Amino acid sequence: MPHTLDRSLEALLDPERLSKHTGEPITHIERVPLSAEFAHSGSGLEFIRTNHGNGPSLVLKRVAAEWDWLMRATRDFRCRSVTLWQYGLLDRLPAVFAPPVEVCAVEEDGWAILMRDYSDSFVTNRRFTLAEHRLFLEAMAEMHAVYWGDRLVRDPAVGLCTLEDVYSMFTPRIARRYGAGAGEIPGRILEGRQLVRDVMPGEAVRVVEPLLEDPGPLCRALSKFTHTLVHGDFRHSNLGILPGSDAGARVVLLDWQLAAAAPPMVELGRYIGANSPLLPVDKEETLAYYLEQLARHLEARGHQSPDRDTMTRELRLGMLGGFVQDGWAIALKAGHWHVGDDAREHWKADLEWWAEQVLRGAALLEH
Repeated sequence: MPHTLDRSLEALLDPERLSKHTGEPITHIERVPLSAEFAHSGSGLEFIRTNHGNGPSLVLKRVAAEWDWLMRATRDFRCRSVTLWQYGLLDRLPAVFAPPVEVCAVEEDGWAILMRDYSDSFVTNRRFTLAEHRLFLEAMAEMHAVYWGDRLVRDPAVGLCTLEDVYSMFTPRIARRYGAGAGEIPGRILEGRQLVRDVMPGEAVRVVEPLLEDPGPLCRALSKFTHTLVHGDFRHSNLGILPGSDAGARVVLLDWQLAAAAPPMVELGRYIGANSPLLPVDKEETLAYYLEQLARHLEARGHQSPDRDTMTRELRLGMLGGFVQDGWAIALKAGHWHVGDDAREHWKADLEWWAEQVLRGAALLEH
């Protein structure tokens, strides 16, 4: 493996070690608790201030399956953010991405991940500009092209989410099994899944509910398409923009705990499902722009771009999957979850679009 874990958190935060890593002399370290509004898995976050605020600013994330319910729910026994770094997969991200992980350490009960402090760059819960939206889609497409058909992505040693993990993680059965003491989200999943029955057409509900119990038909249909590295949580709270330089603006994409080996449309379904009211153009234009960028980047790397029929089938299944995964949250935001009035009207209007996607995708399922 290209990278080796530090033996402890103390070794990771040793001033001499950090001086070598950052390239700047560090003589003083202060750890400051960090509260992240959209962090719901249970992981701990801290700012690492150096040299009394005059040195590099870093962020420490501490994760362990004992307190991270999503790790347990998705069978993450080695910490995906860490294994992606250890095996060098994050080193191969396109240059448009800022480095998401600097160095990692093992702890007695979990792992410690040291990252740069990108807190001033995030686009959390605000409308994307057209330039930002296109940059996110271009970066996403280029990333998918870089890892297109990569064997290491599907290596069990890396431990990425499977399609079954992706479409099971936010289901009632998982919420009930892992939700005790896990904060707000498991209860919201149960609430939102019930609400789906009230706000969606009956024919769409009859497609989705069996897939929550057994996502096998959706997973089998998607398994026939080329897999790549999928971030799995490509939403506003994990996204940022670093200002442009000679090389142009760069995308910050953090929190790789839900990374998956999956067809790229799985990513696109989540992107639209989580970011819908923040997008500056409609969903059809978003989908078309991504497909155009994916074809361009695949061809640039010598890959044969899938034909139109193949991409259409994968896209329809990916959008069905987007609602299977996030329908609970979409229904809550259209109903009574904490969103602004303008956003709520957007989520309400979305329900008809999602119902159409569910039915289109259902026609391609194998039972």
